[in-house]
Amino acid sequence: MSLGRLLFRSNCTRVQSALFAQADGLAFLCHLLGAGVALLPFVLRAEVAEVDYTRQIKPLLRERCYTCHGALQQKAKLRLDTVPSMLQGGKSGPVLSRGDANKSLLLERVSTSQLDERMPPEHEGEPFSAAQISLLRTWIQQGAVSPVEEQPEADPQSHWAFRPRQRPHVPVVSHATWVRNPIDAFLAAEHERRGLRPLPDAPRAVLVRRLYLDLIGLPPSAAEITAAESATAPDWYEAMVDRLLSDPRHGERWARHWMDVWRYSDWWGLGDQLRNSQKHIWHWRDWIIESVNADTPYDEMIRLMLAADESHPDDLGRLRATGYLGRNYFLFNRNQWMDETVEHVGKSFLGLTLNCAKCHDHKYDPIAQGDFYKLRAFFEPYQVRVDVLPGESDLNRDGLPRVYDAYPPPPTYRFVRGQEKEPDLSVTIAPGIPEMLMFGDLRIQPVELPVEAWQPDRRPWVGAAYLSAARQKLNAAESSAHQAREKQRQPSSGSDETALRQAELRVAEATLQLAQSELTGLESRLTALQAEWTQAGVDRVQETRQRAVRAERDTAVVRARQRVVEVELKRWRAAPDQKAAIDKELVSANEAVAKAEKDSVAPVGLDEKYTRLVGASWTPTRFLDSTKDDPRVEFAPRSTGRRTALAAWITDARNPLTARVAINHVWMRHFGAPLVPSVFDFGRKNAAPLFPELIDWLASELVDSGWSLKHLHRLMVTSSAYRLGSSLAGADAQLSQDPDNLRWWRRTPVRLEAQVIRDSILAQAGRLDVTQGGPPVLPAEQESSRRRSLYFVHSNNDQNLFLSTFDDAAVKECYRRDQSVVPQQALALSNSKLVQEAAPLIAARLSREALGGGGTEAEVEARFVRRAFLALLGFAPTEPELAVAAKALEEWRRLAIVASDPAPAERARASLIWALLNHNDFVTMR
Repeated sequence: MSLGRLLFRSNCTRVQSALFAQADGLAFLCHLLGAGVALLPFVLRAEVAEVDYTRQIKPLLRERCYTCHGALQQKAKLRLDTVPSMLQGGKSGPVLSRGDANKSLLLERVSTSQLDERMPPEHEGEPFSAAQISLLRTWIQQGAVSPVEEQPEADPQSHWAFRPRQRPHVPVVSHATWVRNPIDAFLAAEHERRGLRPLPDAPRAVLVRRLYLDLIGLPPSAAEITAAESATAPDWYEAMVDRLLSDPRHGERWARHWMDVWRYSDWWGLGDQLRNSQKHIWHWRDWIIESVNADTPYDEMIRLMLAADESHPDDLGRLRATGYLGRNYFLFNRNQWMDETVEHVGKSFLGLTLNCAKCHDHKYDPIAQGDFYKLRAFFEPYQVRVDVLPGESDLNRDGLPRVYDAYPPPPTYRFVRGQEKEPDLSVTIAPGIPEMLMFGDLRIQPVELPVEAWQPDRRPWVGAAYLSAARQKLNAAESSAHQAREKQRQPSSGSDETALRQAELRVAEATLQLAQSELTGLESRLTALQAEWTQAGVDRVQETRQRAVRAERDTAVVRARQRVVEVELKRWRAAPDQKAAIDKELVSANEAVAKAEKDSVAPVGLDEKYTRLVGASWTPTRFLDSTKDDPRVEFAPRSTGRRTALAAWITDARNPLTARVAINHVWMRHFGAPLVPSVFDFGRKNAAPLFPELIDWLASELVDSGWSLKHLHRLMVTSSAYRLGSSLAGADAQLSQDPDNLRWWRRTPVRLEAQVIRDSILAQAGRLDVTQGGPPVLPAEQESSRRRSLYFVHSNNDQNLFLSTFDDAAVKECYRRDQSVVPQQALALSNSKLVQEAAPLIAARLSREALGGGGTEAEVEARFVRRAFLALLGFAPTEPELAVAAKALEEWRRLAIVASDPAPAERARASLIWALLNHNDFVTMR
């Protein structure tokens, strides 16, 4: 075909599509004529083409009209989800007149220029475009043809995800030998209906690598694969599953998955300003790891993340879980903070797009606009603070970010059309659940908190942490003073040096005096606090309080005097042109001493207070003024109990969504694709899943097992479905019938996540640091770090380049990662320092293993190649691959010799490892 004919055909196709999609009359006629006079007969035919109601009109009405005139609502008693209902009409009579667009109220209302008459209303969605109006008019003029037995929208309550969960019966199938557990039975039943035959099990080497990468996120060694291949015990596979589920690295692997779902992020902002999330939020990450390893029930994890401050107000270990809510913190806008909280609680736990109802009633699901604000009301009171941890009083260095409720709670108002500047102040909205999803009673009981929760300075470790810090400071000051004295005794080069040493000694001794005074003052304050807490009597409380006040005054004098000698030392070291400015500073410092000395001898007032210890610090907000912090939100002795009630509803066994959403996330990460494609939207916008019975069986199994995630993992990975091979050799017939593997008759290979790729390279090189938990690795330290990748700082501002190249988790929204294929990935594996440094180390390790078997040089080299393939790719090389590898090694050795490399054999083997690290199978789980 000539280029001209190809372009002509391409133009025809594009123009035809445009005509049928938009039918925009004269404009398209001109466009077609521009393409060539030869198309004129086609133009004339296209103008009278019949409009397809099912394909062109019904989707348009569903998008723009069904919210108010469908199964969800019938405003003005009108439904528009079938042509008969349009002909029947509502309060205003029929809205459709077949063959006469001018008498069709439907067309009139969508095309009017009067905003108060136009449909859909301005606040409900965009108006129909000119092309869409033209299409609707043409359809009506052509007789408004529709299917004879057109069905209306189904009742929302009949949607599969909103129906009560029931455990279905496990199907009985003919291919019973393939069925290892009920998962297989549900799939096999569909296979038999479709005439599909599942592929055989994957080879053991592939299966072992799959299990290791899936359950602990690290590859097996060649020796572990070889041992599994030769295992004879009938339960060798199940034993490996149990061992890997008990491995502490399992928690790290699956914590990263849940961190994706729950949008884990370290803090970020502008420079050093905290604008999003919380500092030290890594404590929440460590809680997730530990919870996964301990198989903490999934429902308990949800309850703790939403309300541990109410259920366990003094349990620091569990309070870490509320980092889930602390992560939503936003410095400047409370409404954004609340919106994201409602949105992501809905998406991550319930599979509902609740955020769609902020501005108007949900277009697809039975969630009214008011429901969004009812759900927001659950979270309205919560704030974020950072608590002092045992052994650390400096909250800048470490602390526990957690949430708490302000009491009384602030009111919740609906925003008209979702506009923050238009709150409807006439009605205060109380916490509530969308009516269709309500079961039982929603009981909100305020929670009386223990005094240590709202007066955290009472916690015993708080005073101990401050005392420890003060003593460490005193020890350091004593050491510095000792060094200054020793230096004073050493020979001097002249009077200037002697004077300088004397000035340094005065500073060291003044600093020591200050540290001693601060410790004494702290002890006095602790004594006063203890007297107050134990209600030691009015006289005793007054006595200790006055002593604490006087101790702080004394410390102020010592601090002022220490400042004077610091400035004097500064003057000694300054250049001549700087001394005048320093002299002014010295005058100011001496004035401060005089004031402190005067204050120290003044009588202590009855109401005068000493400085209390900081047991927790509220995380400031700037909702009122972006340039300064809002007034502090105090800690209250009572919490609203709202979030506890919401968590109880979410985790109630009767909730139809929570368990279904959870098993879908787990299935997706085990099998490479979810059972419900829209992992965060189980609503009516999306098609029903192909295996709703399997979903309900797994969800019931999760709930009935006590919400055990490890039970769920064990079920999935021991199924025949999980063990399927991925080779398509000889599967042409099935591939043509189900090319996308929607019915799980084969294994779909998946690209490994970014963290697993990096961690696998380090593990194969023997360099992976297996230390668990702790503060994140800062960006400047990441290139040289050997820690697992989930410990890297991960925020909107700071993302590791290597991990980002391989589709690292998004920060603002991540429930399912992308799997892109871009050139930068190949470049990262070819040229990165990580790979370049790892290849020789991997080669050296595998060489030592190959030498252990003895034999000739050729036999050792063959063993090296086999081990390299097994360790890096998960399969043994074929004979042709062995031959190609041997030839490549020979060529690399020759090139190394030419380049005068002192170790040509080692260089050659490192080159082979480098090549295998760049092999597609290294980054693929088959």
